[in-house]
Amino acid sequence: MLVICAKAATALQLEQVLREREGIRAAVFHEGLSIIERDRAAAWFASEGNGAQVLLCSEIGSEGRNFQFASRLVMFDLPFNPDLLEQRIGRLNRIGQAHDIQILVPWLDKTAQAVLLRWYNEGLDAFEHTCPTGRTIYDSVHSQLIDYLAAPENSDGFDTFITDCRKQHDALKLQLEQGRDRLLELNSNGEQDNDTGLVNFALNLFDIVGINQEDRSDNLIVLTPSDHMLVPYFPGLPEDGCTITFNRDQALSREDTQFITWEHPLIRNGLDLILSGDTGSSAISLLKNKALPVGTLLVELIYVVEAQAPKHLQLTRFLSPTPIRLLLDRNGTNLAGKVEFESFNRQLNAVNRHTGSKLVNAVQQDVHAILTQGEEKVVSEARAVIDAARVEANEKLGAELARLDALKAVNPNIREDEIEALESNRQQLLESLDQANWRLDALRLIVVTHQ
Repeated sequence: MLVICAKAATALQLEQVLREREGIRAAVFHEGLSIIERDRAAAWFASEGNGAQVLLCSEIGSEGRNFQFASRLVMFDLPFNPDLLEQRIGRLNRIGQAHDIQILVPWLDKTAQAVLLRWYNEGLDAFEHTCPTGRTIYDSVHSQLIDYLAAPENSDGFDTFITDCRKQHDALKLQLEQGRDRLLELNSNGEQDNDTGLVNFALNLFDIVGINQEDRSDNLIVLTPSDHMLVPYFPGLPEDGCTITFNRDQALSREDTQFITWEHPLIRNGLDLILSGDTGSSAISLLKNKALPVGTLLVELIYVVEAQAPKHLQLTRFLSPTPIRLLLDRNGTNLAGKVEFESFNRQLNAVNRHTGSKLVNAVQQDVHAILTQGEEKVVSEARAVIDAARVEANEKLGAELARLDALKAVNPNIREDEIEALESNRQQLLESLDQANWRLDALRLIVVTHQ
């Protein structure tokens, strides 16, 4: 149960009463606490084991903290501002809330609390539904509301006042609903959770980079920097570490926990670190295959086709960094189409540094010749990728322009500068694709052996 009060002193007094008279475990959350103390109180409340049964908050608890794992809210005193009431309810009414929220408001007859309760409930319907009209109505009836709050025992005309507010609320809400953003609704897609591929990738990434991992209860992992990391500082990882989880419900219930997705800075920065670094960009392997002559040389090349453009153009919609694989022999024959990567990779064995150095020196001239042939062969494949991206971009952006032109003919709200901006983006994007290029990203030298 979450209890919100206007003042910290009220929350502290309630905690003392609950503890001394009822033996209830209650955490207190107010502005007099440090951020660490607030995090500790929120974590105790979120714990499913021996956590706090009640969290007693001052008004600061209605700002920014999420407690959707709880479903009962007590407003010990009602706020004067409708927006603040919405914020209070919003602490529980969030994604991840699995139950109907029960809102409890203690009140005494003929008090300002009773006046506010009726105004919020009957005038604004603010407890059972979201109330986007609250502030507008409050501004228009402010002086009358103040009079009723100042003299709560005087109810003359109050019923009429409530009825008028409700009519104004219903009319404004209807206007807002008719003007809602349908495009936003159509394009709102949830992100996939419970991705085991992400979990395996992330844990493997943290191992490779050298980040310490400590398992905690409730599907939590504590990450801390180590002395043997690939880099002295890993972007996104604080010096004192952080707590992560792959469980959305767990992240929503713990303010001190970061929810890991493919878009999380730790994952993106880790990918950038590995892709842009020298580690893993070259390798040498032995292929044990008696069907091929001993000493047969193969060179596996990975080229990346990419283009640069301002971020707002979203160029990766049409051309994200695209790998092209070549597997060449001494004659320059490309075997990549006949030899699948994963099955081929399982047949290869690593060699130690000393043996690898000898092999490289022995076949260095042949490798240089194969690299020259690779540069020639990648041109046609890379150009095909770029041309396909250009055709797709031209078709899709052209269709968007045509749609906007058609809308402009029937909708005066479509401005000419919107069409011009879209056309400008199209031209810039096509120019960026024209300048797309490719680079050698990694290579692997493979020598056939029978031992």
